[in-house]
Amino acid sequence: MTPQTLEQIGTLAGAVLTLCIFSYLLGDNFLYRIAIHIFIGAAAGFVLLATLESVLIPWLRVTVLSTPLELPRLGIGLLPFFFGLLLVYKSTPRLSRLGDFGLVIVLGVGTALALLGAINGTLIPLVGAAAREFRPENAINGLIGLIGTISVLIYFTYVGLRRPSGEVTQFLPVRFVGLIGQGFIALTLGATYGLLILSALTVLSSVVADRLFILIGR
Repeated sequence: MTPQTLEQIGTLAGAVLTLCIFSYLLGDNFLYRIAIHIFIGAAAGFVLLATLESVLIPWLRVTVLSTPLELPRLGIGLLPFFFGLLLVYKSTPRLSRLGDFGLVIVLGVGTALALLGAINGTLIPLVGAAAREFRPENAINGLIGLIGTISVLIYFTYVGLRRPSGEVTQFLPVRFVGLIGQGFIALTLGATYGLLILSALTVLSSVVADRLFILIGR
């Protein structure tokens, strides 16, 4: 079987699975479930292979399997597997506390890395770009972006006043600005969803057009 034939089969399979996904618009059905199961299985297999080839094997080569073998390097190499073993203990009620320790380590390190990446890779560049683009000729766009950013951040603020009855209420200005932020969130999600639908329809129409052109050309 030639590579061109495999590519055509993959393209046709992608078009069929796309139609199966779109069948969910008619309700939950058998074709949609098959497509979702195939997607989840393929994604899990890809993540497993990528983890083995890009993370675990290089890590073992640099630490555990390196020559000459050194005790500190061996300990560092086995440390992630030790934390993974602690996570396995979460499945046993008697040793679940040991699993909690491993879970805390994983969540703490993951949260710190995600926060550092978000600040250095997203927030700081966005602030710098917004400050550079804030000019008199596009002051309205910059003002809208500033209002949207501040209002969305205030919307996710959970600071309030606890009344004697135990009910927690926010101040009126905070609630008002939070409503504006909620509107920005709704507009963003709606626009994102619309772009995803248009992108999917564009890909589907392109695949169908290519298949029809090949069939007609034959």
